[in-house]
Amino acid sequence: MISDLGTQVPSISELLYQRLREGILRGEFPPGQILRQEELAHRFGASRVPLREAMTRLEAEGLLILKPRRGYSVISLKPDEIQEIFALRAVVEEHAGRAAALARTDQDIEEVLAILSQMEQITVSSTQSASDWLELNLAFHQRIFASAGLGHVSRVALMLRDMVEPYIRVEVSLTMDGAQAEHRQIYEAFLAGDAERLGQLGRIHCEHTAARLLKAL
Repeated sequence: MISDLGTQVPSISELLYQRLREGILRGEFPPGQILRQEELAHRFGASRVPLREAMTRLEAEGLLILKPRRGYSVISLKPDEIQEIFALRAVVEEHAGRAAALARTDQDIEEVLAILSQMEQITVSSTQSASDWLELNLAFHQRIFASAGLGHVSRVALMLRDMVEPYIRVEVSLTMDGAQAEHRQIYEAFLAGDAERLGQLGRIHCEHTAARLLKAL
């Protein structure tokens, strides 16, 4: 859809996709919740056709699952499935980190540091501060992935992160306390252009996050 000014206007399906995806990642629609199309259509003031299109996209990304005679529900992962996803993340993020260390520019370094600096100023004092930290956490890793210039790798890495994001939000205090020092180490390897070190730290970071989360669950 194009506006009169020539700018791209998101379709209703795209807007619904973005709203539902954000709701899932933020825990507004928790793991296992059934999403009834008639209720969502009324809630968002939309017809079922674009809503179904949005939910089909989310199913393809692994955030929703279609259950016979029940409709779509938010994916609910067992501990062994969470462990499997983190194992995949470790492999993908190690590869992405190595590539990012070799390809990063001065602008990449500057922008990653800016995100890290904001993260380090946040403490677990309120729900909002925890939410802000999680948004910055995603931006930090996403910005490093982008530095690698590997579009397919970045998409896979972010898809895997999205699948476990609702669980990380439940235990955000553990995630924040354990991850801050690791983020600083990741940045320092990124700054130095140390591909071996950055790849290793990315893998270890995934393993440690998985261990903290599984222990809490």
